[in-house]
Amino acid sequence: MIQLFANNDALVVEYGGEKSAKELATPFHRIFLKGVLGGEKIGKEAWEIPWGQKKEATLVNLLKHLDKYSFEYEIDSGCQQVLQNLADRNEEYQRKLDSAQAAKHEITDEDIEEIQGRLGDEFVRTLTKPQVQAVKHLLAINNGANFSVPGSGKTSILLAYFHLLRRSKKKLGLLVAGPISSFQPWQDEFKKCFGRKAIVERVSGKTKAQRDDLYLFADKFEMLLVSYPTLARDVEEVIQVLSRRPYLLVLDESHYIKRPIGGKQADAVLSLANFAYRRVILTGTPMPNGFADLWSQITFLWPDQQPLGSVRKYLQQIRTSKAEQTLSRVKGLIDPFFFRVTKQQLGLPEPKFVIISCKLKPLQERIYKGVAERYLSRIDEAPGDRDSLREWRRARTIRLLQVAVNPVLLRKRTEEFRLPPYRIGDETLKTLLSKYGEYETPKKIEQACAIAREVCELGGKVIIWSTFIHNLTMLEHLLEDLGAVTIHGSVPYGDLEDDEWTREKLISKFKNDTSTQVLIANPAACAESISLHMVCHTAIYLDRSFNCAHYLQSLDRIHRLGLKAEDSTTYYILVSANTIDEVVHDRLIEKMRRLRDVVEGDLPGEVSGYWGDDLGSEEERDFDLVEEHLKLIGP
Repeated sequence: MIQLFANNDALVVEYGGEKSAKELATPFHRIFLKGVLGGEKIGKEAWEIPWGQKKEATLVNLLKHLDKYSFEYEIDSGCQQVLQNLADRNEEYQRKLDSAQAAKHEITDEDIEEIQGRLGDEFVRTLTKPQVQAVKHLLAINNGANFSVPGSGKTSILLAYFHLLRRSKKKLGLLVAGPISSFQPWQDEFKKCFGRKAIVERVSGKTKAQRDDLYLFADKFEMLLVSYPTLARDVEEVIQVLSRRPYLLVLDESHYIKRPIGGKQADAVLSLANFAYRRVILTGTPMPNGFADLWSQITFLWPDQQPLGSVRKYLQQIRTSKAEQTLSRVKGLIDPFFFRVTKQQLGLPEPKFVIISCKLKPLQERIYKGVAERYLSRIDEAPGDRDSLREWRRARTIRLLQVAVNPVLLRKRTEEFRLPPYRIGDETLKTLLSKYGEYETPKKIEQACAIAREVCELGGKVIIWSTFIHNLTMLEHLLEDLGAVTIHGSVPYGDLEDDEWTREKLISKFKNDTSTQVLIANPAACAESISLHMVCHTAIYLDRSFNCAHYLQSLDRIHRLGLKAEDSTTYYILVSANTIDEVVHDRLIEKMRRLRDVVEGDLPGEVSGYWGDDLGSEEERDFDLVEEHLKLIGP
């Protein structure tokens, strides 16, 4: 008979009788006791297994092993207490799930009044009914997720939850991990919620020595902001910070930790989870690449309970099950943990879309047809292997988009798409391109400037979107008198005092400086974690790509919670007639219908193109339509 004893430091396994001693002495069981549980043999008839961080898990794993191989055992009162504590915690966990499920689907006027009363005068922002319900859900679940659409006020919900927790946990700190682009919005939203600036420090952007000093004095700040790469580098130091003081640990844009196996950022946040007092994840797109993205995020919330099971078992299940079955199963497992507000539930005033067809000017039309005919004549030269073919077709699509908006782009190196200047064999075409800027300004450029000036003359501000960086700099020069500022991938993040042109300072300039009336940006660099709706109600799309995810994100920059009923949001879409622009326009309408269904669903699903220019299965159809377009305008 095996005897199990629990003391303060270890679980002791004693075995009497020849049979038990003989069997536990076999290599298989010795490997389990030593290699899996970390035990050490003491004397001839006993093992000592250190408790480690998770006492219950150690005991349960041992009991499962003994039961599996039919060992007889007895446990002392200490072990019984460990098991009772585990049962109590599981019962409490289930109560929280039931309470969160109820909070997610029901809120009364009394609930709203009670939560608003608890927020008190210190919290100066008035929350909407869905926001109050989201706070109620977090209070019920303790460690929860908010998957509401961009622009729904997730930050305000979190800050209200933080404020209520701090009522009873006076020393509670707030540690937010997220992309650097989210730092300024957190500081802005804090001020709007509390009517004062936060006592805040940004961890990222500092040297290792500076960060080490900051961690030592972290208790001076009520809010710490850290990027995911910095968090992954400083895990041990952050554990020390979390150990000295209770923290609400928030993962903003939590889909960044998507990799469940081998992801440094995912591993980092999971190792921190148990050291935080409370945990919350925020994202409007929890699984842009598919169901695998969810495991790290949900496990971070409840690491001991692992709502989705072990990582390998979960990945195996989603790989071998049909998509509909996986969606139903996963949603059932995580439903109590997340709250979600859809775009429709925000009740925003309907935006207006103005589609303007722009006829190509004569030289631009000749260049476009020349490039199109050249590509059409070389379709048979397409490479055979799949990756090369994709790049070949992608490059031709980008070139056509460039000519349709501004032929000058062909002469420039396109860093954003890693393309060199266009090599031109035809002498006539080469001459037209070399002199183009001297004879014509593309119609779309003229139209965009005219609309921008009209809006600004009426006292408004405008954002102009373009995929190509050279277009941004060209527009900035043309609209210099309107104080135009430009943001693209090369513009750095940060808030260094001696750096005038960081993204944050340019965005702040656009928002707060009345002489800065125009912001010019590309969606890849300025479509996430940025709110412009309080100062800008007009957007102009000089050009667009087939990436619907970036397009939808850019639309949301000026169409968000906080708009008044009388606010009118207008999008001007410029389309070059009889060009690839028309193909892109029709495809984006088609993709938007499907993507809206995805992002407006109960659990938002895969979003092709979210992380870059890989548009998944949709891309083949895009390329096929471009080739059909070439054939229509061919000789």
